[in-house]
Amino acid sequence: MADGNADRRIKLEICIDNLESAENAVAGGADRLEVCSSLPLGGLTPSVGFVSMLRYKYPDIPLYCMIRQRPGNFVYTEDEMTANVEDVEWLKKAGAAGFVFGALTTVGTLDRDACEAIIETARPHPVTFHRAIDVAYDWRSCLEEAIEIGFKAVLTSGQEPSALDGVHIIREMQELYKNKIDIIAGCGVNSSNVANLVEWTKCHWYHASASVVKKNVPVNKVSMGKQDNQPMRVTSLDEVKMLKTTMGPA
Repeated sequence: MADGNADRRIKLEICIDNLESAENAVAGGADRLEVCSSLPLGGLTPSVGFVSMLRYKYPDIPLYCMIRQRPGNFVYTEDEMTANVEDVEWLKKAGAAGFVFGALTTVGTLDRDACEAIIETARPHPVTFHRAIDVAYDWRSCLEEAIEIGFKAVLTSGQEPSALDGVHIIREMQELYKNKIDIIAGCGVNSSNVANLVEWTKCHWYHASASVVKKNVPVNKVSMGKQDNQPMRVTSLDEVKMLKTTMGPA
């Protein structure tokens, strides 16, 4: 049985990629942090130093680290997987409590070898299968195989751009597999829609960034990259608190 289903409370995971966001997420009552770098790219592997600092500052909050070498698809080469496995080993030492990973084959099925390598390296820590499920050819067979090989949770928007759009598939996942894996509804989750998502999906975990544009931040006159001059976003303390309030009983 999935760990979260033994505990029926509704819980909130906040994804963060900077220290200010982590501070606001923890202060707002987040139950867990998904630790990333480069959230504007969908979230990439965080640095060992970042995770070490978070573990030092927040010893009691679970830190689930994204394992994703690069943006784009979830089809990984042998060299990329070697790097992914190495990252898991170092991030375990830095204080990670769990990991977030997903890999697919070129035809959109779960890449069993790649996923098993991460699960085995992460032990005894749990691994969440991330939104690769949302671009899988057949989400049911992908999810069933993820359960079979040992993933403890799946993060999904129901194969749609947002969880609100994919609510019917998320609800079906929850109905069919709630006793086997934690279904985490994510993407576009905020305080204005989470109550409806709780009612419609019956999931026990919800995933959000709760982010807002940070004001009065100097912008480099010369961009270091195509997205480097975009407004900086940080997790809002008020939005995390509002999410926790509107989700229902903690």
